[in-house]
Amino acid sequence: MKEYVSLANFLTSGSLVAGFLSVLLIFRDNFVAAAALIAVAAVLDVLDGAAARRNDNGDDPFGTNLDSLADVVSFGAAPALALYMGSLYALPIVGLGACLLFFLCGAWRLARFSTRKNPFFFVGCPIPGAGVLVALLAAFGAPPFFALPVVLILGALMIGTMPFPTLSGLRNREELSQEVEEYRQTRNA
Repeated sequence: MKEYVSLANFLTSGSLVAGFLSVLLIFRDNFVAAAALIAVAAVLDVLDGAAARRNDNGDDPFGTNLDSLADVVSFGAAPALALYMGSLYALPIVGLGACLLFFLCGAWRLARFSTRKNPFFFVGCPIPGAGVLVALLAAFGAPPFFALPVVLILGALMIGTMPFPTLSGLRNREELSQEVEEYRQTRNA
């Protein structure tokens, strides 16, 4: 296992730990602390990506798979569980269905991510952003009839094909525009 020890994988493991600990806090009805840990996981996710690109160009299959596993726990399972336990339990079947759908959309989005990489944009809403928003809904006790459409929209955005700019894309807006235009042309062809 020595060959897998790297700063990027250490940071990814920290994100996974934060996601797991947030699940434990959810079962103690501490949605604010759980959301804080999901936010910590998001910061670690940004840092692990930067570390991977700096050290090995992000081409490490182990690191890529570990990152997806961490993301599905920290930004899929934990936020969905928090929202169900904090708000959507009031709509037992519909609320559970919406949270399961969010979780599945996040997993599908992560599976697609590894097949479609572009340095300037993501295809579909990145799961860390969606997960943090859902965790915040739980932390602030969003009413069920507000939380329900938001979680469904976020799930649809994750599996949708709308381009979302990366940090590199935001810094290189001209190249982002060109890449998005090429993407749209190939998608519409």
